[in-house]
Amino acid sequence: MSDFNKQKLLELMQNIAPGAATAEHESDDHIDFLKNFLPVPDYRRALEPDTFLILGGRGVGKTELFRLLAIPSGRITLVENLKIRALPTLDKTTWIAAFGRTQQRGKIFPSQETIETVMQNANNLDWRAFWIGLMLGIILRQNNEALTSNWAEVIPPVTRQALLNNLSLLSDWFPLVRQELETINHALELLDEKLIETDEWLFITYDELDRLVSSYNKLAAPIGELLAFWLDRWRRWERIRPKIFLRTDLFREEFLGFPDASKLKAHQINLEWKHSWLYQLFFKRLANSGQEMADYLQIIPNFIKETNTDLGIMVAADESIFESMIEKIIGKFMGANARKGYTYRWIPNHLQDAGRRIAPRSFLNLFSLAASRRLEKLDEQPLPETTLLHPSDLQGALMETSKDRIRELAHEEYPWLESLKTSLKGLSVPIEKSIFLEAIANTTWNEKAEKLPFITKPEEVIEYLLQLGIIESLSEERINMPEIYLYGFEVKRKGGIKRPK
Repeated sequence: MSDFNKQKLLELMQNIAPGAATAEHESDDHIDFLKNFLPVPDYRRALEPDTFLILGGRGVGKTELFRLLAIPSGRITLVENLKIRALPTLDKTTWIAAFGRTQQRGKIFPSQETIETVMQNANNLDWRAFWIGLMLGIILRQNNEALTSNWAEVIPPVTRQALLNNLSLLSDWFPLVRQELETINHALELLDEKLIETDEWLFITYDELDRLVSSYNKLAAPIGELLAFWLDRWRRWERIRPKIFLRTDLFREEFLGFPDASKLKAHQINLEWKHSWLYQLFFKRLANSGQEMADYLQIIPNFIKETNTDLGIMVAADESIFESMIEKIIGKFMGANARKGYTYRWIPNHLQDAGRRIAPRSFLNLFSLAASRRLEKLDEQPLPETTLLHPSDLQGALMETSKDRIRELAHEEYPWLESLKTSLKGLSVPIEKSIFLEAIANTTWNEKAEKLPFITKPEEVIEYLLQLGIIESLSEERINMPEIYLYGFEVKRKGGIKRPK
């Protein structure tokens, strides 16, 4: 045990969450990507033909699953690993991304600025033409025999060429598609018939829909029309099916103005992570980070299950083993005894939001930041036996993880949180609802349209924060905030964690 190079082990742990574990910083190398990916049981339903909508909060892993489905070897690995039976034979399926980056530097789709300029005064039919055009442009690029048959020949050549060669130039092809909607819809009907005839399936995937335009308020029309389009085509087409990855808060009837949203209930799933899955993801990433770490993890017998799979090294899905390993790495308690909390439970309990949900991104980030803190003190404080982290490392990392979570949410999805953060700074929770409402009412919102919340009435803001899991209602008159958001907002709690020196 004394032979372990703890500095090297901590450096490997520090690197399990590149770019704070955001999907944008995950490797484009398929082998590395699969080593970092954990198939969880809920993904079974995501692949079923009748699952239309995959919902989840920021950082829950939607983009990772979206990217996996774009990789043929990834789809095979997922089906085999989860023993999925409901999906048609993979060699009879084609998967294409009609929006979203399957790699970090995907440039095939129109830019945000282009979409905002061309679609500035778009009505519902314009947005439908936009989505049909994007999908058709991607289909035309495929080499699959069923997709390259004569079904597309009914579309005028100039329209086909514009979509095939200039898909990122929205102004080139949009007027053509808008004018030829009837013909294009007929062509797609012919494609569906061809797929039925050859017993094949075409799955169309969408991700990063929140990046269509810069303003949250402008997202309702395009997203609502995308959902309406596919709900309509669901009844008409048999073998062309969508997989739409969407942030949970964007799928709200009052936001979308989408009256048929309730009809999607039977075709949607919500991605949420159990605590044991989060630990399994963490340990799988550790095991695949380097040989030194793989050797270290074998201090517990049978911890490593397989060593040479398409998903890299696999660890046993056994929660009791995870708990034993956390005890080896950090210790059983967060202090001298159980009064400070059991470490294995303390970690998820302090990372969950008000809805008891935990983003894998925050879970991985906590350990990465804790390892960074320990590396800074490694020379001052030797680590006994198998220990790699002290409880104080986790406590300090929790504060940084909270700040990262707020920065992450405010960067693109909810920029108005920065204004709210200024108003809430220094408040102590639990807090009277009337005081919290007053702080919201006194908020000076950023004047830029893209940084304004879509609602500004204090009661409505509170309702939205409750939905996001940023706050919770203890009673009709008292508000609380979970620790994953507490430190990021610089809100206080009596008896909360003291910043480690």
